[in-house]
Amino acid sequence: MNIHIIDIIRPIVPNAHINYLEAVRQGGPLFEQHAISTPLRMAHFLAQALHETGGFRILRENMNFSAQRLVEIFGVHRHSAAVTVAEAEQIARKPEVIAERVYGLGNPHKARELGNIQPGDGFRYRGNGILQTTGRSNHRRMGLACGVDFESNPELVTAPEHALKPALQHWTDHNLNVSADKNDIRTITRRINGGFIGISDREKWFEKTWPLLKDKNQPDESWKSGDEDDYVKWLQEALNDLGADPKLNVDGRYGPKTRQAVKNFQTAAGILIDGIAGPVTEAAIKLRLDIIRGHTG
Repeated sequence: MNIHIIDIIRPIVPNAHINYLEAVRQGGPLFEQHAISTPLRMAHFLAQALHETGGFRILRENMNFSAQRLVEIFGVHRHSAAVTVAEAEQIARKPEVIAERVYGLGNPHKARELGNIQPGDGFRYRGNGILQTTGRSNHRRMGLACGVDFESNPELVTAPEHALKPALQHWTDHNLNVSADKNDIRTITRRINGGFIGISDREKWFEKTWPLLKDKNQPDESWKSGDEDDYVKWLQEALNDLGADPKLNVDGRYGPKTRQAVKNFQTAAGILIDGIAGPVTEAAIKLRLDIIRGHTG
């Protein structure tokens, strides 16, 4: 791409933290190393990074939660911490206590998952940097991959000379250039977030960056620039078999008509209507297809 990424960032995030701006300014060789070399790849990477950092403003995860927000995020049936209303009222607005309770030794299941083995690890290794690296073991793993001792020095994750390294390493480890080439923000979000939390905001950031990054001969609609996706072809064929109206063109691209067809199916199936063909929607589609095939012999 014959474009300076810093010139894209500044207009859309005027309050970006200087560490991130400097990281992007210096980041050409790292972007090249990780083959983020096309408008689609860069737009998708920036969309995820801008969401995770609140527009390049958040260095570390803010654990200063109110009682209500604690229950919403870490409450019973929402998170392994299973914070009760009564407990939330006791620990609200105490960042170090909250971090230890939900990520550290106060939540043994999550602590084991994150490799947080010492008192204080929950807070010390809370969400960190561009893709919010969390947990002692993830800091160690990224440090080994990047050649920087992030475990002993978690503050280095947000230092300008290192900030892009763990984010780009995570991107490469999960082969997200392939998903970006398919314009598949759903898979990218799931592999970064573990689900689809914040996908609408990620999509908004993408729509801000794509027009500024795309080549003049590329269409305004990003989905038209993506590679064909075999999974999307299966989805389109399945929705057609289930009576999509109007019938979808099976082109392997997740455009507005495919998204609307997914919403229509979700409405009929009585499941969350978001236009995202995630695991629940996929399972419901397969179940309906099995019923139809069973009925038709």
